[in-house]
Amino acid sequence: MLLDKKSLIEQLKKASGGKEVNMAMVEDTLQHDKERRKLHKQRWRSRWRIFFCGFSTLALTALTVLVVIFAISPWTQLCDDCGWSGRAYFGAALTPGGRIILLGGRDASHNFGDVWSGSKDGTDWKRLLQFASFEPRHGHALLCDRNTGELFLLGGDAGSVGGSAFLPMRDAWLSTDGQTWVQQTSAAPWAARKFFGANVDSQGRLYIAGGLSGHGNGGLNDVWRSQDKGISWEPMSLAAPWSARHSIQLVRMLGGLNKDRFYILGGTDGFAQHDVWEGDGEGTGWELMRFTHHRESSYDSFEHRASWRPRAAAAAVADSNGLLKIFGGLLDEEGPEGYFSREAWQLPSPEGPPSEWWQKQSNDDRLNVRSKPLEWLKTSDPPWSARAGLQGFVDPEDNAAYIVGGEDRLGFKADLWKEAFSINFDNLYNMIELTFLRFTASQNATSTNTTADGP
Repeated sequence: MLLDKKSLIEQLKKASGGKEVNMAMVEDTLQHDKERRKLHKQRWRSRWRIFFCGFSTLALTALTVLVVIFAISPWTQLCDDCGWSGRAYFGAALTPGGRIILLGGRDASHNFGDVWSGSKDGTDWKRLLQFASFEPRHGHALLCDRNTGELFLLGGDAGSVGGSAFLPMRDAWLSTDGQTWVQQTSAAPWAARKFFGANVDSQGRLYIAGGLSGHGNGGLNDVWRSQDKGISWEPMSLAAPWSARHSIQLVRMLGGLNKDRFYILGGTDGFAQHDVWEGDGEGTGWELMRFTHHRESSYDSFEHRASWRPRAAAAAVADSNGLLKIFGGLLDEEGPEGYFSREAWQLPSPEGPPSEWWQKQSNDDRLNVRSKPLEWLKTSDPPWSARAGLQGFVDPEDNAAYIVGGEDRLGFKADLWKEAFSINFDNLYNMIELTFLRFTASQNATSTNTTADGP
């Protein structure tokens, strides 16, 4: 504390026993005290400046790192509004010429019967047909034979929207340019259906599997093939071993050790599923796959289910590196974004052919297997919104996966995303939104549990 002159003189008189005080000494003492206090303040100001600069630098660095982390994404948005009406359960395919063909689908009020074409970079979208020669529909399949560039439209539902009755189709259409469509058959031998899996093999043969026919909610478990561009069909299996289901994905592996093999992923048979079935290149010989699951107690378990949650109406693709991927979907339980998922999962390609089992020596299968089954890996929480009824495909030129459209908690989407590195503020906003939604969901769950446990 800095003393004033009067107080200092009184203290000095008291200390000297009442003798006269040397005023020069008083002035020197006061001056020294002022200088000391000034120096003390300067030192503390300097210390606070250093602390503030250090704290500000640290906070700014942390914020920058956080922004960069959230702004970086393995996905790139190619267009937010591609020009066509937002929709779900439509058909989409990539042609050998690098054009995306989008066809049909539905929104909340009606089915679409239009055909659109756009560049794979998300630009140059054009409407080829406003009203095609086939009926407006959703839940159909659109396939492209990359050997010829021919497009095939199969099945779907021409009703079930806006109060209209369920009207499943069993027709097949062919187009070479997306504008002129020729009906190959109006009554294929398979049951009329929607929400089925479909694919085309390296020989141009068409396959369909499962789907919803209207007879119950479970679905179908048959597999059919056409070798003449959809004109005639033959059953490959009328009762495949997987449960009758719909909203599935039928994927053909484009490369790796399992090239040309087929995979059935997820779907619903009344209950959402998360199993994966592997079939040969003829759509037969289906086997339930087993995967590795890591446990908290530091051991692995091998189960006939995938690591991702049960789901239907997802998008699934395979690439020439032998990777199998699944995106989004409709979940069996509500989460931060309703019943929709925004997860991206990947199954690596096997390093070698399947290993045989050792002679069984234990009841614990973990001790008998020679090599562990593959493990599904969650690759990211993408910046695109959680959704179902989307479409996905792979560009063979760079093995990049694309997803397009679908339905999320806010409505129907008309966007296009590519699995490619990006850094921008849209990614930052989307990830902050996801963090907020997860926090809100956890708070609501905590509140619900507290209320349930209350008196």
